[in-house]
Amino acid sequence: MTTIGKRANKELTMPGYNAFQVPTLGMRSQAHALNTIGINVANVNSGGFKRTDTQFETLISKTLQNESDLGGIATKDYQRIDEQGALTPSGRNLDVAINGNGFFYLSPTLEVSTNVYFTRDGSFQMGTADGQTSSVTADDGSTITVANGYLVDKNGYYVLGAIADPETGAFSASTLSPLRIDEWAFKDRFTSTSTANLGLNLPSNNTIVTDHATAVLKSNDGFTNTNLETYIIEVVDSNGAKQSAQMNFTKKQVDRTDGSGVSAVWEVSATSSRASSPQIDTVMLGGDVEPDDTYSVTIDGTTITYTVLGTESGLSDVRNAMVTAINANATIAAKLTASAGSNAGEITLTAGAAGTEFTTTGSSTNVDRAQVDEITIAGTIEAGDEYSFTLNGTTVTYTATGAEADIDAIRSGFISAINANATINALVSASVGAESGKITVTGQTTGTPYTATVATPTTGATVDNSAAIATSITALTGKSNTTSVASKTETHTTAAQTITFNADGDVSTTQTASTFSLTFADGATATVAIDWAQMKQFGADFLKFNYDHNGLIKASMTSTRFDNAGQILGTFQDGTQRAVYKLPLAQFHNPNGFEMMNGMVFRETQNSGSPSSVFVDASGQADFVPFAMELSNVDITKEFSRLIMTQNAYNSSATVFKTIDEMVTVARDLKA
Repeated sequence: MTTIGKRANKELTMPGYNAFQVPTLGMRSQAHALNTIGINVANVNSGGFKRTDTQFETLISKTLQNESDLGGIATKDYQRIDEQGALTPSGRNLDVAINGNGFFYLSPTLEVSTNVYFTRDGSFQMGTADGQTSSVTADDGSTITVANGYLVDKNGYYVLGAIADPETGAFSASTLSPLRIDEWAFKDRFTSTSTANLGLNLPSNNTIVTDHATAVLKSNDGFTNTNLETYIIEVVDSNGAKQSAQMNFTKKQVDRTDGSGVSAVWEVSATSSRASSPQIDTVMLGGDVEPDDTYSVTIDGTTITYTVLGTESGLSDVRNAMVTAINANATIAAKLTASAGSNAGEITLTAGAAGTEFTTTGSSTNVDRAQVDEITIAGTIEAGDEYSFTLNGTTVTYTATGAEADIDAIRSGFISAINANATINALVSASVGAESGKITVTGQTTGTPYTATVATPTTGATVDNSAAIATSITALTGKSNTTSVASKTETHTTAAQTITFNADGDVSTTQTASTFSLTFADGATATVAIDWAQMKQFGADFLKFNYDHNGLIKASMTSTRFDNAGQILGTFQDGTQRAVYKLPLAQFHNPNGFEMMNGMVFRETQNSGSPSSVFVDASGQADFVPFAMELSNVDITKEFSRLIMTQNAYNSSATVFKTIDEMVTVARDLKA
């Protein structure tokens, strides 16, 4: 009976106590859900916050009599990290929101390791790193120490991004680092000018300038030439500084009618500044190189003269000979050094030391010459041999008598016959040559050419007579040779290059860019290829259409902002805006699998997968919204609806708990 009583008591009391489990789990689960809702509501305006939804799962008891197998309810939290939050304008230049799929990269330390965080909160600021400083050159030339400022989030974590390639300006999403954005971050970075485009209209009615280099030299020395057109361009030199150079244009060739389609050819050179100490003088030899012309340079009273031989290929050979002669003179060499300039006839005289002064003058002479021919006669002396000379259609013949002692006696008779003819003698005169059988024929007037021939029309018994004529000196009228000197020149002009225009006034389709190597006063250089595609040749006006060039000078950064591609655009002291960094997005297969961290940041897990780094303008899955921030993805209306439902569920579970408690109390008070 006792055993039966105990079993009956167990069957009656145990189910009552076990009944507390289900409402207790219900209240605990609903309390957890209420806590989740409270966190969501509290962060409704938190930047980058992602809500959590609490769901429930049922626990089913299989054996009601087994105390260890109880029924009830359990909670399951779901992170909604992949859902877009609301975007709101902020007006801050360092705020940027992501519209679409992806996360910002963050590093908690300046040295990037595998410990990388991710966030959607793009409300950034500039923060300094402890102990991170740089020595920079201030605007006044002094060296100062500055703290390095980096782009950070509200936790002080460093935003990671790509740095622009200094040569190409391209970005790579595979190499990321903290982004320094203080005003000195790019102070020492620059890009020298390498290409430029120039568009001008050159007056088609300008007259030809035969010596471009001399015209430019005189213009730089203060002389006006209305047929020389100039334009100032700006470039960035090898030191990262802005420099100017003067482009010089002169017409070289007038319109052609040979069917080539070429309307005109212009010469162009570039003039840049150069150091004035030590003294530099420039001597420019000009004109056509002709035999017996002379060029002279006088330096502090010592004169060096070169006489043209006629074998020189042009002014460059004359210049080189003059340079050699100047440097070979001991008196002059003690003061200066001569060197070949950029142009064919250009000589540069450079003082040996600063403070050494010298005076340079130059002169040249032009030679007018008559034509000179040389006749050679030969053969066995026999009576009846004939030697004839024909000049411009008039013929003189000498017939041998047979009494001549030698060929030179025949030569004398032949000379007398030539000079005795009034028509011929009005144009030329004959004289004894330097060798036996030689006759020299010289024109009576310089610069007047003639045509002469010789022959041996009849011969004696021995057929070996001959006569030949050859021109040894051509007739010429001396052309205008020049020697120009610019003292203490503070400029340097490159060799002239050409621009060809077609009959429509446009640049020829075969025209290529011209490359100019410039050297400036401080020793800096720039090599610039100028494209002429926009050049024109119309009318009588010199007009500017366009000039642009690549290259960026050294400058401090005054402000930064984002664009919709994620680029950080820096505004610099020189007024330029440069893309200095670019933010990639980290995209995950399952971002809801992140581990949530304090400060609205997430950490990669096995469930989230590894990130792929992409730029938004390449991925097509997102874009950036500058001057805006992303708030939470919490919908306050839905949260309050869940709150009411959860509260009702909690109250209901509490009511069940209270009812069970009353039942247990009744059972406890039952009398046996």
